[in-house]
Amino acid sequence: MVRRYIGCLCILLFCAFMVTLMVLFPEQKNSNHSSYPEQEGELFEEEEQVTIHIYEEEVMKTVRAQEELTAWEEDDLMQANAFPEDNDDQVKLRLSELLVEDMNQTTLKDKLDSYPAGTIITTEDVGKEQIETLFYLEEITKTVKDRIIGKSYGDKCDIPFDDLRYIRVLYQGFDGLVHIGELIVNQYISQDIVDIFKELYEIDYPIEQMVLVDEYNADDIASMEANNTSAFNYRVIDRSTSLSQHSYGLAIDINPLYNPYVRTLEGEILVLPESAADYVDRNRECSYYIKEGDPCYKAFIKRGFTWGGAWESMKDYQHFQKKISR
Repeated sequence: MVRRYIGCLCILLFCAFMVTLMVLFPEQKNSNHSSYPEQEGELFEEEEQVTIHIYEEEVMKTVRAQEELTAWEEDDLMQANAFPEDNDDQVKLRLSELLVEDMNQTTLKDKLDSYPAGTIITTEDVGKEQIETLFYLEEITKTVKDRIIGKSYGDKCDIPFDDLRYIRVLYQGFDGLVHIGELIVNQYISQDIVDIFKELYEIDYPIEQMVLVDEYNADDIASMEANNTSAFNYRVIDRSTSLSQHSYGLAIDINPLYNPYVRTLEGEILVLPESAADYVDRNRECSYYIKEGDPCYKAFIKRGFTWGGAWESMKDYQHFQKKISR
């Protein structure tokens, strides 16, 4: 009996002890229990940070992709504007839109004077007589002088401006469109040149470009490389000290890239421009060759010009010149 009493008392004391511990140390239990949620929260925050980081990367990728797409679209649009598929989109100027009722006050020529050489035009709804007014010559103006002094009209140039004429014509480009062309020549051949290019225009003779050589800083090689048709340029003949006929405005080069200057010098063939080497062979097929008997050749020869392609010591297939009668 005594033993049972002692046993129950021990049990009660043990339970009381446990209750006392729970009452006296509640923080420890809570602390131990709460450690996991805190870690869980920390993990959640880390996961959230990682998620945000990944999201930001995705956003940046999207932004970069959009920027690249926008840049590509802009570049594509620029290319589309620069190289339109439809030739009609390339037309910069319609002559019919420049016509006015009173042509005595403002002529088509006057209106077109402000547009630079190379401008693409269309001649639809414009009469032949009006077109012919766009082939003309005039004395060298201050504007033209400002363009050429220090370039084709260099410091040593002693050719009087009165001996020169500025010419404007139309020509059929390699692109099949009509362009404004310009030249400076000696007044002695100026009317011939106007008539020649009028004749070539009427038969759609192709010329790639026709601007003053000054657009290439009077660099004859650069002008030829660009296949630019030009005339006056105060300079010496290549590898000599003699003045070229271009210095007097008495010579003109037509489509020079396809009609190069060819000369054998010390056993080697000199070709100018050098990029025209493929066109030394005059038997190959090329629509832009100048040959004896073709329309360009005939237009010059019948007006007293000589052709460099017929020279014996060298060949200058691009070159036509005319001597002044004294």
